[in-house]
Amino acid sequence: MKYSQTSLGIFYMAASSFSFALMNAFVKILSPQLSPMENIFFRSFVMVIFVLGIFSVAPPSNKNKKKGGWGKLIFRATIGGLSMLALFYNIATIPLGTATAFAQSVPIYTVVFSIIFLRERPTIGVIFATIIGFIGVIFISNPSVGSLAAKNIFAGVFSGVSAALAFITLRSLRDYFDEKSVVFAFGITMTLIGGVGIFIDIPYLSNGWSTPNGTAWIYIVAMGLAGTFGQQFLTRAYMLAPAGIVAPIDYSRIVWGVIFGLFLGDRFPDIISALGIFLILASGIMIALPVFLRDMKRIKNA
Repeated sequence: MKYSQTSLGIFYMAASSFSFALMNAFVKILSPQLSPMENIFFRSFVMVIFVLGIFSVAPPSNKNKKKGGWGKLIFRATIGGLSMLALFYNIATIPLGTATAFAQSVPIYTVVFSIIFLRERPTIGVIFATIIGFIGVIFISNPSVGSLAAKNIFAGVFSGVSAALAFITLRSLRDYFDEKSVVFAFGITMTLIGGVGIFIDIPYLSNGWSTPNGTAWIYIVAMGLAGTFGQQFLTRAYMLAPAGIVAPIDYSRIVWGVIFGLFLGDRFPDIISALGIFLILASGIMIALPVFLRDMKRIKNA
């Protein structure tokens, strides 16, 4: 049976979401032994080694691309690495599902930044969905109850905001570099950030080098491979199918985050937090829905 490129794109995005959720679960397992900075380093280092192996078979090609773009590439890699660092800190200190929901609030901030930087004019529906998403962020922060520390709320919002900035920059990078070059630059930058940060005493993020034990090395390799496969599946999904079709599938990462978190001993989200997670999930789907319907219509009429 031959599947369409759209069907394969949906499959790869589902695989990407599962892989990234699995990576986050391994980060959670390693967090009692390794600092967020060490997790960043090991996750990135494994990815760089794997991508170098891919380069030996299929080198990156930037032919027919514009010259320059290095400043944007460095900014995207740096801000994306800092976003992941904030996510890893939250994974270590709060329930996995809540940390994932914070990180998946990217579309909310992307809408705001697209208005500011790209001069885009969102529809009333998108603005309404964005407001719902912000309410969801407030709910999972749950300030009236005080279930989350201020630093976790800051890290959660920062992970979403910085990832949105990286996404906005990624659009313009397509004119300068191919996907493999962007992924490799991201891995190198995160490796450098983590490698240097390991030896700097940074409150909450790094407390020096700690040598992993035998079992930890297995989880480190698994974490790196899960993250690498997640990145490759994500890239493949966007190459095979329209973004509007595959993007909503990525929200299954929140569901996987809650499930894996429960298996790892997290408490079940309270009513307010669960409502916040649902609102962020609904907001992202509502923002993606118009593009999804447009692309589906275009595919049917093709």
